[in-house]
Amino acid sequence: MKLIQKNGIDILIKNAKNTPRTAVCLYFSIDNGEKYAGIYTLFSKLLLKGTKTHSAEELANIIESNGIETSVKCKQDFLKISTLFLNEDFNLALEILADIIQNSTFADFEKEVFKLKGEIISDLDSPQVKASDAFIEGIYEGHYYGNSYSKTLLDIDKIEKQDVVDVLSEIMNSKKVISIVGDFADEDSVVEYFVNNFGFMKSGTGAPSIPDVLSFEGIGGRDKIVTIPKNDAKQAQVFQGYIVGTRYNEDYPKIAVMNNLLGASGLSSRLFVELRDKQGLAYTVRSSLEPLRHSSLFYFYIGTEPKNIEKSLSGFKSEVKKLIDTPPGDVELQGAKENILGRLEYFSQTNMQLASIAGYDYIMGLGLNYEEKYKQMLLDVSGEDVSKMAEKYLLNPSMVSILAPKEFLSKY
Repeated sequence: MKLIQKNGIDILIKNAKNTPRTAVCLYFSIDNGEKYAGIYTLFSKLLLKGTKTHSAEELANIIESNGIETSVKCKQDFLKISTLFLNEDFNLALEILADIIQNSTFADFEKEVFKLKGEIISDLDSPQVKASDAFIEGIYEGHYYGNSYSKTLLDIDKIEKQDVVDVLSEIMNSKKVISIVGDFADEDSVVEYFVNNFGFMKSGTGAPSIPDVLSFEGIGGRDKIVTIPKNDAKQAQVFQGYIVGTRYNEDYPKIAVMNNLLGASGLSSRLFVELRDKQGLAYTVRSSLEPLRHSSLFYFYIGTEPKNIEKSLSGFKSEVKKLIDTPPGDVELQGAKENILGRLEYFSQTNMQLASIAGYDYIMGLGLNYEEKYKQMLLDVSGEDVSKMAEKYLLNPSMVSILAPKEFLSKY
């Protein structure tokens, strides 16, 4: 990707010859926590509900009849608005995109609030989601990142339409970037198009006010445990997690390899082999790594028989100890790296994937062409590095969330 900065607009552009469709991603940095939990989700749902020039139905008809794919994605750290279209529909697709951002009416506010409530209630019917929700709220207690589904249900009736409209003003004053990948006869004319028609994409002067979360103290230096009684649950849902090094920390690629070895590589991961295959504890078991701008979260998850809760938590601890005591050998280490690199390659094929990755890296402050640098950092990870990461982060106080019948929760 090439970075062009002109008239205050940052444009990432890649000329992908002989590709029939063009991908454009607009990224806006989210620099402030929500006034009420759920505002950003509502904003993303309402943005496509019509503009001053087109009703929601008219907008949908134009988009669908021309095979244009437009979506809005709102995460904790950014808003992403993307569109994918045939090369010959360049002007039409981008006129629609500009119209959506500048002239959205945020129509059907009450209807979308009602729908969002129903979606959340439905999601929380899932025991796994309910346990995960409590886990996230617990480990990020008091922080914007801890705005869970449950918290959104408590806050949603406080949200007014003006609160959602105000989000647009906030993101317009934040850092922004346009990321575009397609087959261009003249890159300069593409850049000029955005400079002349997307002046609203000039980066603002806003500064992030969201604090970093770089550690978790638990309760008095010990694990923090929340329990959710559900007497009809046939399966216990268990989450255990830690705050670890962020994407900006030299530890991150080492943590990524550790995650892959422990539980992110499916059938070959240590947790799967030991807890599921050998001990028969798990219906599902894995580890995950979720990087954010102001924090990174590593966690274990297992779905197991309620009687095996303690045995499962001990199993997590045992696998961590093994990793600390004995660094992974060359074959296992190489397999983990190839697994990660293979996934990175798989999700870097299409124009939309390329535009999304470049825009995300840039808006998150990781720099230009970060993926190539990251791949090299992964290759440099040693077995000793992985052991050190387990010792550095996974012996710290953890957040534990357990959903199970009440009779199995008394000891916690």
